[in-house]
Amino acid sequence: MLVYRLFIFLYPLAAKLISWVSPKARLWCDGQKIAFSQINNWNPGKPVIWMHCASLGEFEQGLPVLESIHQQYPGYALLVSFFSPSGYEACKNHSLPDRIVYLPMDSPSHSRDWLAIVKPAFVVFIKYEFWYYYLSALQQQKIPVLLVSAIFRPKQIFFTWYGGFYRKMLALFTHILVQDEASVKLLSEIQVTTPIIIAGDTRFDRVQQIANQPKSWPAIENFVQQYPVLVAGSTWPEDDKELQHFVNNHPAVKNLLVPHLTDSASLRKCQETFPGALLYSAYEAAFLQGIPISDSSILIIDRIGMLSSLYRYAYVAYIGGGFGADGVHNVLEAAVYGKPVIMGPTFQKYLEATELVDKGGAITVNNGQALDSTLQALFDNETERKKMEQIALDYTVSKRGATNKVLQVIQENRLLIK
Repeated sequence: MLVYRLFIFLYPLAAKLISWVSPKARLWCDGQKIAFSQINNWNPGKPVIWMHCASLGEFEQGLPVLESIHQQYPGYALLVSFFSPSGYEACKNHSLPDRIVYLPMDSPSHSRDWLAIVKPAFVVFIKYEFWYYYLSALQQQKIPVLLVSAIFRPKQIFFTWYGGFYRKMLALFTHILVQDEASVKLLSEIQVTTPIIIAGDTRFDRVQQIANQPKSWPAIENFVQQYPVLVAGSTWPEDDKELQHFVNNHPAVKNLLVPHLTDSASLRKCQETFPGALLYSAYEAAFLQGIPISDSSILIIDRIGMLSSLYRYAYVAYIGGGFGADGVHNVLEAAVYGKPVIMGPTFQKYLEATELVDKGGAITVNNGQALDSTLQALFDNETERKKMEQIALDYTVSKRGATNKVLQVIQENRLLIK
């Protein structure tokens, strides 16, 4: 308990201190200042369903659930809250929720005031969200709260000798819906009394929705034409370093590079790594105006929101993050199109990445030399590429349906009333 209290006390102070040099920290601090004003005058005129997400990835994970709830229970207003400014900024204009806001930092007073204003009838937390005071207040007021698409690993604090306080948080949920059997086993070993249900991962439903209605990018289609294409998504400088040799030395392959960060400094560094690369914003502007464009095999995407649709152009997809400490990003966005996936060595804490590697739909590499040879082999060997494509596609198809299981839990336990 003491450690948690120190965290929620020190986190805002640390964010404020580094806000002078960190745009993300500055956005977070600004968001906390307006969090209550975003809902103080909100009067939806009907009961509220509240979904809380850490950031953009969790919002995408929860979106199929929110859409399905809205279809089944249209008499409720939808409130979505974010902890991360990157998630809030990316989603603040989304058309589905009635209100999108920052969640005030967890505290006894914030949780009490928040619930007094929002008065939620039902709450959904996505994947990793564990906020003690909010959860305690919800339980005290007998407001049902689900943890959806959760996944647990042995090294998490819940399973340590000093994690007793965090284990108590698990008992504050009405139901915990997990992705896999391993999570059930871990929770049973620490005798969690909350009902645990294997529902799967709603991200599989979400990526299928996106793949069914991909956005069209005329400028991209003009760039790639009939060439073989590598799409490198959510890349960091560590990924760019390993990709550098292949991308700069294979002009017969068109490369769509999608950096995870698109601020000016990050884009400039990416351009330095890939000399001669074009920025998508400039390329698209020239294309739309009919201005001749200098030839290049490398296009750096400097606009957010495009990646999930760009993977459909790929012969092979490289997913970034695997050469960093946090691990690989979302492999499902590429796999749902039936694209062979390549990633760096840090992927083990992501179930879908591990399963895709085990099945043969993805390949992991440890360095740039291995990446270079693996990419070359896949572009040269259509038979192997097609084999991986089918494995990736079959895998994503087999994992759909988590959203329906979430709705089934809601209906069977009468957590919402039409």
